[in-house]
Amino acid sequence: MTTEENLLGQVSTSWSPENLQTLDGMLAGNPIIVITAHRSPDGDAVGSALGLWHLLLASGANAEVVLPDRFASFLDWMPGTDSICFHEEDSRRAESKVAEADVLFCLDFNGPNRAGNLAAAITSSKARLVMIDHHREPDDFAELAISDPTCGSTCELVCDWALASGRWSSMSLDAAKCLYTGLVTDTGSFRFPSVSAHTHAVVAALLHSGLNHAEVHESTFDDQSLSRVQLHGFALSERLKIWDEAGIGVIALDLEDLNRFHYVSGDTEGLVNRILGIRGVEMAIFMRESDPGKVKMSLRSKGNLDVQALASQYFDGGGHTNAAGGVLLGMSMADAQAKVDEALNEWIRS
Repeated sequence: MTTEENLLGQVSTSWSPENLQTLDGMLAGNPIIVITAHRSPDGDAVGSALGLWHLLLASGANAEVVLPDRFASFLDWMPGTDSICFHEEDSRRAESKVAEADVLFCLDFNGPNRAGNLAAAITSSKARLVMIDHHREPDDFAELAISDPTCGSTCELVCDWALASGRWSSMSLDAAKCLYTGLVTDTGSFRFPSVSAHTHAVVAALLHSGLNHAEVHESTFDDQSLSRVQLHGFALSERLKIWDEAGIGVIALDLEDLNRFHYVSGDTEGLVNRILGIRGVEMAIFMRESDPGKVKMSLRSKGNLDVQALASQYFDGGGHTNAAGGVLLGMSMADAQAKVDEALNEWIRS
């Protein structure tokens, strides 16, 4: 029995025969394909975009990846990153590519507003839109919506498409590296409740294809600058606030803190999980001042504690039960911290 036959019965139900047929029709006739993902792209966004790109190129497709902005430097090793067009660096070229697309894949986000400065280009595009995503409460903006909030990562959904469409034999080592990166990063190294037996079966299939998972892990997690390590130490020792009775931990870093440690994109990645790893902490919140008047937030939780609901209600955000994000606009870090304190007090009382 082949890998495809072993795994086919377990793929996400969002890949129904009707949806597979619709996508096959979209891809017929060698259309111009553009693949994009959300702003501040993480491992799952970059991994799914490049993984899909490699799979499409293997079938002779005309495809490119266009992202809103740069990702953390620890993802630079991924095969294909040098071919990505970034809107923040060349907006005219990026918007032109999106405008010329016949098919536009929107990966790892559930609404155009999650694409940052690319949002307007996406909504005005005449391309046929395909959304592949695993976040809750998606907007109705794509002709074909592959949405499965029970899935641990968008990379797993792309793997499922490769299986269900009969393209697994086109899974190159480069594609496998990219897709595994998204699988391991978005599942917290396979510890979140969304990880299933099928997730591990997909990983096993990638390993059978020749993937060296230790190499991917080392490239992604074990290549930190000294300043990044020092920033994490400072954040945990000087900026951590614990709400003992509520089991909540919060770290807030303003621009002065970040500049002190020569912050570059990605340096605070994983810090929210360090908070969550503290004994007695059931919810972790990390706040970072990205620009004057703009504070980005990452929220994590254990068990059934729903940080997606908290982020959606108070912080203009969303995500999953145990992992969500948000943003506070038009306020200083001090005001943002006061807003979070107020929201948490109200949420605890409710």
